[in-house]
Order: sequence, then structure tokens, then C-alpha cells
Amino acid sequence: MKFPITIVVFTLLASFSWVVLSYDQYAKLKSWPVSRWYEENTSLIKIAGFISLPGSGLASAYLSQWWSALLVIIVGFCIAQLMTSLFKKSVQYIALAGVPIFLSISILILYNSC
Repeated sequence: MKFPITIVVFTLLASFSWVVLSYDQYAKLKSWPVSRWYEENTSLIKIAGFISLPGSGLASAYLSQWWSALLVIIVGFCIAQLMTSLFKKSVQYIALAGVPIFLSISILILYNSC
């Protein structure tokens, strides 16, 4: 797989992870509804987001240059902010689907690179 494609996949994984980890607090400020998946800190999706956020940076640094980890985390944060401002309340459901999809793709990329 080419270098930019892996960076894009890991950046999208990081951005969905940012949304998963920050949506409940942001929704409380905006008085938006919070899905039951986001209410508890020990929910499966939050654990996956907590693992995949630093994991996406580490995996991109492993597969390419060291600075790609910074790029993935920072650009992922910016994309998460953009998604939240565009999709508002619906972003929680988009991230609920995005984390498992891009986590699976990332695992396949890592598996095929070894």
C-alpha cells in the first residue's frame, strides 16, 4: 500500500477517535443528546477510541517517517472539529461506525506490512 493511503487511513482513524473521546463533554455544553454508547467511560467504543488514537500515530510512525505521527494526530483533531461542526448531533453515529471500520482497515494494513 502506498505511503499517502496509509497516512489517510490512520488520520481518519485518529479523527473518529477524537470524536468518540470528546463528544459527550461537547454535547453537554451544547445540550445535544448523547447516545448510550457514549455515556459511560468504559463503553466498548470509548475503549476502542482510547486505544486507536495513540495507536494510529504510532502505526503511522512505524510504517513511514517519525513525523507522520504528529501529522496524523494534529490533522485528525482538525478533521474531528470540522466533522463536529458540520454534522453536529449526528457526528456521534458517524464516529460510532467510523472507529470500527477504520480500526479494521488499520489492522489489515499493519498485518500486511509485517
